[in-house]
Amino acid sequence: MIKIYKILLILFVNLILLILLILLSDFIIYKIDSNPDKFLKNNPLSTEIPKFRYNIKDFDIVYLPLNDYYDGSNDIFKGRKPVGLEYCKMNKNCSYPPPIIIFGDSFAHGQYLKFNQNFSYKLSQTLKRPVYNRAIPGSGVQHMFYQVSDKDDTSFYEEVQPSDTVFYILIDDHYLRMSILSDFDTVQGNIHLRYTKNRRGELVKDNYKNVLLNIIKSSPTIKAINLKYLDNYIKNPKNADKLTDMLLLYFIQTRKILENKWNKKIKFIVIFYDNRKINHKEILRKKLEENNFIVLDTSELTSEDLNSEEYLMQDNLHPKEKAWDLLTPIIINKLKSINVL
Repeated sequence: MIKIYKILLILFVNLILLILLILLSDFIIYKIDSNPDKFLKNNPLSTEIPKFRYNIKDFDIVYLPLNDYYDGSNDIFKGRKPVGLEYCKMNKNCSYPPPIIIFGDSFAHGQYLKFNQNFSYKLSQTLKRPVYNRAIPGSGVQHMFYQVSDKDDTSFYEEVQPSDTVFYILIDDHYLRMSILSDFDTVQGNIHLRYTKNRRGELVKDNYKNVLLNIIKSSPTIKAINLKYLDNYIKNPKNADKLTDMLLLYFIQTRKILENKWNKKIKFIVIFYDNRKINHKEILRKKLEENNFIVLDTSELTSEDLNSEEYLMQDNLHPKEKAWDLLTPIIINKLKSINVL
């Protein structure tokens, strides 16, 4: 009995010491990374440095819910309004011609561009079809899945008419964004949307009412470890199948839900915007195509350097309007040639 007591006491003391060590580490990492010169350089759109805090309750999941997000009120952080509704013919529900839906992050959104300078507008004007741009800056495939599947946020089906054509614009960062535990840096007090796969192969959203899990996600130490681990994990070829299988699951489940909801087949086009090397690209492409997704790769569509000053904003590394002037007609012509558009 005394021996068990001693073991329990040792375990308890070690646990307390570990917690104190993490708290000290959290404070040191926060102080280093919140240095104004460092933080404001890495976060040029920020005007102030977030205060240190642990997320226990009453916190926001970044961008969610989405019921008032797509109002087009600015060109940086707010969602785009639909374009091309004027092409709806004698139909108040805008079901003919069928609208197009675009998912993705800031590239698909057209961050820093005017509404009439991005891919969705140029696609709509060329095809004379309505386009719903449902992209979210800084997001990933999990935000696409959330929109079509979340039972507590039905705004997608309230705002978007049934479609038969869906685009997703993919960049390499989407591996990190679907995998990250909580945030992209150690200082911000943000919690980002995250799903994991259960034993039945279903995507399950994290429990954001779990106080202990929220505190762990808030720790700068845990964030730093998670970011370093994922950086190595994503680049490791040994993990290619796990990463690409997870991405594939998001696409398959999203398409399945939409087809069941709208009772029609969906033509689903994934565009690899490969201005930066997409890890495990060929493996991912093969899996997508084997599952009847149409894959287009910008590195194959054009020989132009999309990283050049002509096509990429050099201060924030986002496509300029000229990039979409170049790519949109090429994408349309390619899809027409294979009878997708």
